[in-house]
Amino acid sequence: MKAPTKVLLVSFLVTLLVVFIVVYRYDLIKMNKSTDKPSETAANSTTSMLETESAIAAPAKGSGASAEQLANGKKFYESATCALCHGATGKADTPSGQAMKATNLAEGKFKNNKANLPPVKYIMEVIEKGVPGTGMASFKAQVPNEKDRKDLAEYVNSLSAKK
Repeated sequence: MKAPTKVLLVSFLVTLLVVFIVVYRYDLIKMNKSTDKPSETAANSTTSMLETESAIAAPAKGSGASAEQLANGKKFYESATCALCHGATGKADTPSGQAMKATNLAEGKFKNNKANLPPVKYIMEVIEKGVPGTGMASFKAQVPNEKDRKDLAEYVNSLSAKK
């Protein structure tokens, strides 16, 4: 198989895995709602959502991102399934994130940033191209607008404790 074919195959398989995990988690959430009892996952999600909301309310120092940009970035963080692996607060503490050894975004350390790019620029590159040799695929198709990718990158950067 040629290298581009392998990349496409791996990207397809990773995307298929992500879709499967999303559907599986959605079914689990639906099952927990039918019992009318809050699950441990739901309680943790509420806490994570509150932590995330407070991160949006106050833009990171020196980030240059507005609250509107961060809110838009958060929307894409959730809809592009970033949170599935990286978690609501970016700590990669989800089962799929741990299995894939996803980057803990809250630490603000990007081991694959070989060119030592500024964080937001590097995050945008990762969104657009993925990270070869890892489970991180390109999400350019899910976030086709460059402004939205920038907002997503700003939001991901805001999750970092390292400002």
